[in-house]
Amino acid sequence: MDVWSMSSKRIQKSSLHEGSFKDILTFLMDHFSPLEIIEFAIIAKTIWSRRNNWLFEQQFQSPYQVSILIQTELSSIKLWIENGTKQKVTQAARVNRWIAPPLDMFKANWDAAIDKINSWVGIGVIVRNSEGAVTASLCSSMDLIPDPLLGEAIAARRASSFCADLGFQHVILEGDSLLVVKAIQNKEDSWSDSGLVIRDIKILLSKFLSWSILHVHREVNVIAHHLAKFALSCQEDCIMIEDCPPCIKQLL
Repeated sequence: MDVWSMSSKRIQKSSLHEGSFKDILTFLMDHFSPLEIIEFAIIAKTIWSRRNNWLFEQQFQSPYQVSILIQTELSSIKLWIENGTKQKVTQAARVNRWIAPPLDMFKANWDAAIDKINSWVGIGVIVRNSEGAVTASLCSSMDLIPDPLLGEAIAARRASSFCADLGFQHVILEGDSLLVVKAIQNKEDSWSDSGLVIRDIKILLSKFLSWSILHVHREVNVIAHHLAKFALSCQEDCIMIEDCPPCIKQLL
């Protein structure tokens, strides 16, 4: 599949010929809208990254995987533009609503709730598809040192393994712990307690055909937060397919 064939029609039909960078840039600015120029740049950058990943790290990405990455990044930039945020494009746009993933992808939001008095952690995960429908939900609790970072890391690991158990191939993870998200994105490993959990997550994620992880703010992650709070009262795992506990249904 040609990655360029997934682009907007104006880009597909353009008659751009080989030339200097200045010539290409002039052509783009004369013929394309700002958003189309951004789309062109994302496609070119992603194709170049695919080439480098294969050449230097022997990591192969199919054209379909590349297209998914392009659509995910383009969707994030559109949100950033729509909401007028001044954050960097690589950061999550500050929006107050959950955004569905691209077609054929599943998005898992996770969160952890800490009971410091009883040294207990609740884990909440909700998975939804490109239409926003609930695919699965999970509530789990465990005895744990009351360490918020470790709790969030364990919740992210559970979200990753949950998606793997469900047989998904293309996933997006979202959580409100910026430290955990950055640690997963970082290629370097840490040998701390939370660092070892992060290492497990990286191994789990490497088995998906495509994946990404995003930091979102608490108001976007509110359903996973409610599930995590509910999980503190669960004596055993509560896993529901195409359904969720009553405590969050009014939030959907």
